[in-house]
Parts: sequence; C-alpha cells; structure tokens
Amino acid sequence: MTIKTGSFIFIRVFLGLMYLWVVTDRLGILGPVGNLGVVWGNFDNFLEYTATLNPWFPRVVSDILGYFVTFLEVVLGVLLVSGIRLKEAALASLALLLVFLLSMIFSIGFKEAFDYIVFTVVVAAASALLYREAKKRRPGWV
Repeated sequence: MTIKTGSFIFIRVFLGLMYLWVVTDRLGILGPVGNLGVVWGNFDNFLEYTATLNPWFPRVVSDILGYFVTFLEVVLGVLLVSGIRLKEAALASLALLLVFLLSMIFSIGFKEAFDYIVFTVVVAAASALLYREAKKRRPGWV
C-alpha cells in the first residue's frame, strides 16, 4: 500500500466515522449536552441548530431538512467506511458539506463558520473525490 492509497483510505474512513459520530450525538447516544464531545445531546437541539442555519425556510421545512440530512449522513457514513460506491459517496459528501458551509456562512457569518471544522472536512471530501478520479484516469499517477 502506498502513502497515497493509505491517505485516501484514512480520509474516507475518518469522514465516514465523523458522519456516524455526529448522528450518534444528535440522537443522544453520547449523552446529554455537557458531556465530553457532545454538541447536541438530543435531536431537538439539532433541529433548533438546523433552523438557525436555515432562517429563510419555515420551521417545518427546516425540520424536514434536519431529518433528511441525518438519514443522508448515516448512508454516507456506512458507504465511506465500508468502501462501497466511493465516487458517489465522495461526491454526495462534498455537495452536502458545501451546502452546510454556505448555510453557515450566510446565516451565522464567515468567522463563526471558520471556527468549526467544516472547512477541513470539505477539503477532505474534495480530496477523496479527486483521488478517486485521478486514479481512474491515470492509474500510474497515484
């Protein structure tokens, strides 16, 4: 295994585990807010945050987005960790994270968005997608 291949595997598994971790947090599996590593602690807190990031939508639409994103993150987490449909999972991850990043920038501001890890995760998703595409086009290159 080359360093490039190992890096790609690390990035995709990390990204997949990150998706699964945040879902366990918002479902309350990690415990209540205040526990180490717990941001939401329950789904209601997550839906409140979703409404904060989407002030231009009515609350019912924002809640539907919260449920949809949670479902999507579980699917993406499983696909990325298992290595199934990597191109599609990487592309969907990049799209989801870019929408999340833009929502953060337009609703709470650039500086606040920059304080979160979302910029780093967007770069990780993009690099995973770029690696897969480069390997497919020029196998000897990576």
